[in-house]
Amino acid sequence: MNKTADHEQLIARYLNGNLSEEDNARLFQWIHKSPENKKQFLGLKDTWDASLKTASRETEQLLKFYKRQASQKQPRTFPSWVYGLSAAAILLLGLLIGGIFHSGLTSGTKQQVESFYVPQGSRSELTLADGTKVKLNADSRLEVSPDYSTKKRLVRLTGEAYFEVQSDVKNPFTVQTDKFDVLVTGTKFNVSSHAEDRQISTTLSEGCVQLRTNNKEVILLKPGEKISFDQRTMKPELKKVRIETELAWVNGEFIFKEILFSDLIKRLERWYDVRLSYQSKDLETMVYSGSFKNKETIWQVLDALKLTSPIDYKKKNFREFELIYKPM
Repeated sequence: MNKTADHEQLIARYLNGNLSEEDNARLFQWIHKSPENKKQFLGLKDTWDASLKTASRETEQLLKFYKRQASQKQPRTFPSWVYGLSAAAILLLGLLIGGIFHSGLTSGTKQQVESFYVPQGSRSELTLADGTKVKLNADSRLEVSPDYSTKKRLVRLTGEAYFEVQSDVKNPFTVQTDKFDVLVTGTKFNVSSHAEDRQISTTLSEGCVQLRTNNKEVILLKPGEKISFDQRTMKPELKKVRIETELAWVNGEFIFKEILFSDLIKRLERWYDVRLSYQSKDLETMVYSGSFKNKETIWQVLDALKLTSPIDYKKKNFREFELIYKPM
């Protein structure tokens, strides 16, 4: 069997949800070996995703029900896709979960900085030298200090990550971001710090954390609390939250409550490795609540958006869609 046919078979088995861990690793290595390989994989996957748009008559009826419900409520509700699709669709993920790129960056002192990057459409996890576990969300980078050890625990984050830090009162663990640092001794917490997002935040699941902003403001968090900042003003907002909702992404779910349309679009772009563009300012004021699991294709998500909102869409280029304001 030639290599092309071999990879096509691996992709087909992946899309059907019956790829072994060993073959999954082989496919992942091949995809990231070259831009051409990734483009071939995404092209086949795009065709597969589009074919799942018409899953069943039952699906169509349920979407019509959600459309009627959405027309009567504000804010508009994005449905949770929990109806029965084929086994292949249920097993299908947005992209290969677990993809992570590891590289060494040389600092000014010639020391090696370890850098871990997770591309759009993926999630991954790693364990640091002291046993601390880190789960990285899509389009996120973690840089580990050259002398990271059980005594000096410093990392820098761009994007979003969930940390389970090994307890060590004498040697605090520090997460640096562009706008604030998070200091802990042993705890579970989430940090979101995408540069393009309107808000950045830290959410505490267990233990306690100390957050220090660049302007020297110090904030202590208790379990179940979330501190958010508007990046334009750095005005803080501290509130109690549902941890299972805030950390849903760790388990492959996306639960959102009254978020702006622009924020929803950015998250979808990261989750599905697509480009979503729009022109209408009417969309900017819309607010969404809902949930879904990262098992639906981007076509299904856009269809749900279309049927529950004054939105239509069209495909422009390879994995690029334009969203169009269309009053219901």
